[in-house]
Amino acid sequence: MVDSIKILLCEDDRVMANVVKKYLDVRGYEITWCDNGNAGLKAFSKYRFDLCIFDVNMPYKDGYTLAQEIRNRDKYIPILFMSSNTLPKDKIKAFRIGADDYVAKPIDVEELLLRIEVIMKRQNSQPKVAEDNESKKTKIQIGKYLLDFPYQKLTIGEEERKLTTREAELLRFLYIHRNDLIKREFILQEVWGDDDYYKGRSLDVFMSRLRKYLKDDPGIEIINVHGIGFKFLIADEVEQKEGEEEGKGNGE
Repeated sequence: MVDSIKILLCEDDRVMANVVKKYLDVRGYEITWCDNGNAGLKAFSKYRFDLCIFDVNMPYKDGYTLAQEIRNRDKYIPILFMSSNTLPKDKIKAFRIGADDYVAKPIDVEELLLRIEVIMKRQNSQPKVAEDNESKKTKIQIGKYLLDFPYQKLTIGEEERKLTTREAELLRFLYIHRNDLIKREFILQEVWGDDDYYKGRSLDVFMSRLRKYLKDDPGIEIINVHGIGFKFLIADEVEQKEGEEEGKGNGE
């Protein structure tokens, strides 16, 4: 049984929607169904969801537009498209918007369930940090450095460095997920928008740049975990966390 995973299903075909909804209901998912894109956006604004499933061709607001508007509000919620549009260009458009998966109609509900399970497993494996508050900060203290995100400036003492947009986005992302193992695919998907081979090579270049930019604080370290991803470590916070855990252990 699935533990209270809430899904927003936007599908204008009532028969298809009923089949999918009943199948997922039986397996413990909580389904909110909308038959058009406008209703879907209103539901997303009102309730909390763990996953979105969108048809592409819907009245009032198509699935692509709906997904883009939701991505502007929430960068991380998984989105799965199901559509009779099966041309490569349709799938590419969906993935560029930020889709996690794309299923062709007619839908095999068993396959759909397995794809949902894979998406949620991947989602739950990502590091969870108090991101909501920290992602809204405009100035972030990173060890001895100060990142002024809107102006893309990194300062330490009297020294100031102008960052590119991508460098600033990557550094803030690493800080939000600091002291955790961050998978390469997760970084590429969230910062670059996809995880293809060439973007992966670009990521390595950017990591090397950030290491150079942060070299004046020996307490900051970017570790490459071969074949998996990276760890962005800030020594003071690691020591503080270990001290707190040791204190809890002594108190038991």
